[in-house]
Amino acid sequence: MAQPMKLCFSQDVMETSPRKLEILGARRVLADGRGFRYALAAAGGVPAGKLCMAKVAVPQHVNLDGTSAAVGERVLCLTLGAAPAAENDYEDGYLQVTAATGQGHQYRILSNSAAAASGRMVLTLAEPLRAALDDTTKVSLTASPWRGVAPSDQEENLPAGVAPCDVPGGHHFWSQSSGPALCLSADASAPGTMLVPAATTGALAGAGSPAAQDKPVVAVAWATAGVAGQYRPCCLTMD
Repeated sequence: MAQPMKLCFSQDVMETSPRKLEILGARRVLADGRGFRYALAAAGGVPAGKLCMAKVAVPQHVNLDGTSAAVGERVLCLTLGAAPAAENDYEDGYLQVTAATGQGHQYRILSNSAAAASGRMVLTLAEPLRAALDDTTKVSLTASPWRGVAPSDQEENLPAGVAPCDVPGGHHFWSQSSGPALCLSADASAPGTMLVPAATTGALAGAGSPAAQDKPVVAVAWATAGVAGQYRPCCLTMD
């Protein structure tokens, strides 16, 4: 069943933790309206004020053959494609039913066993199946957008927030997703300009150029014009 939004948390927004203390993607709103999402930094970490991007899916874990399972079941066994998975790689991610029996449903994953390439993985879901699955079903394993986030120059990926403090690799933190923030600028965009992920790693740029038109708007420039290579005020709009 769906869980209500939490109001009390075990980790401050300016703290990082090697131990997971909240559900990845949990949303937190401060008294001043700034919003955050609980995230896990990739091995390289995330410097303060840089935009994080989500990982792309593992291609060999997409559109897998399903397994027979009845409504109400929560433990499934799937055969992966030719790429391994570590234990709990998909914790707080999603089992997405992409085609045939049971299609259109998404389930949050509570845990998964480690599995070799082309091996069998045991999945435990956080919620019971709402529709039966069978051997015609196609399913995809999709990690949480907030697992393994990192600054990136692949600016057409999914933005996952701005780090409010320096985050060591493999640490959990609150990634800011809405409200007033400070983020690296790639150009001199004026206040009021819509901002998108830039080709400069971890930075934002104005959305006016043709090259920026296929990128998601993640913020609005605020207060002052930007200076390339410096950090500027913006109002994040990811949530």
